[in-house]
Amino acid sequence: MKAALLKSYGDIDQFEIGEIPTPKAGSGEVLIKIEASAVNPFDLILRQGFMAKYIPLPLPAVLGGDAAGTISDIGEGVIGLAVGDSVVADFPANGKGAHAEFGVVPATSVAKLPGALSFEQGAALVKAGLTGRQTVDALEIKAGDRILISGGLGAVGRAAIQYLQQIGAKPVAGVRPERLNEARELAGEALDITVPAGSPTFDYAISAAAPVAVNLIGHVNNGGQVASIVPVPEGANTDNRVIIHELYHRTDAATLDAVLDAAARGLLVIPISHTFLLEEIGAAQNAVAQGARGKVVLKHAS
Repeated sequence: MKAALLKSYGDIDQFEIGEIPTPKAGSGEVLIKIEASAVNPFDLILRQGFMAKYIPLPLPAVLGGDAAGTISDIGEGVIGLAVGDSVVADFPANGKGAHAEFGVVPATSVAKLPGALSFEQGAALVKAGLTGRQTVDALEIKAGDRILISGGLGAVGRAAIQYLQQIGAKPVAGVRPERLNEARELAGEALDITVPAGSPTFDYAISAAAPVAVNLIGHVNNGGQVASIVPVPEGANTDNRVIIHELYHRTDAATLDAVLDAAARGLLVIPISHTFLLEEIGAAQNAVAQGARGKVVLKHAS
């Protein structure tokens, strides 16, 4: 099968399009013919080798954590899924990712793609949608609660904001000053997160933008809670005055079903800013590195 192969850690010149054996679905797994996959900032970190100590990739490696396509085969013991189903899948960072013609994942990492969504839309929703919801659920938010979200116009921030709106909470998007109007259109309320807080006014916050993590924590009242998917700078939480939940994306098919249902009903929109062919993976990663305002998606032409 055709795949975008990372030959060695480094720049985008380490990618090549090559042929590797098509994987087979084992017990509890499904084989997916991938039609679209998303490029995430974490892919760039993996490519450059910054996580090699913790996640050593078998080189040449196939990157890509988010995919949409059609089930081509199912392994023993898989129930609720069938060959021909349109699905999305959450791939692990193990060097056997989604930037390929086919991919194998556990059936528990797969959700059916609603007919109202394209493969490209489905691929854009996977990790952003999961992580956005998981940050909100970590804080046990209730209807009427007011929550500050840094990186409010990023994919995870958007997913969190729209989920908060679904449950009747009041999101406030923390963004750069030039994007305040855009953020208000999405969240209803926004503030300039690049400016340190004069005094804390929030009981809850979601930290999704590393450069302003200190400012975000400064907006949270003593005893308040922060769900953070970015590193918390040393000294940012003096005397542990706020409770910080450090989160990492986790695969969850039930949550993924809820994400897709919300998107199909128009309650969750993650914009796609760039679409490339699989062969253009280097350009796609560059678009992410340059701060694409929306998801970057690869289409896998047959």
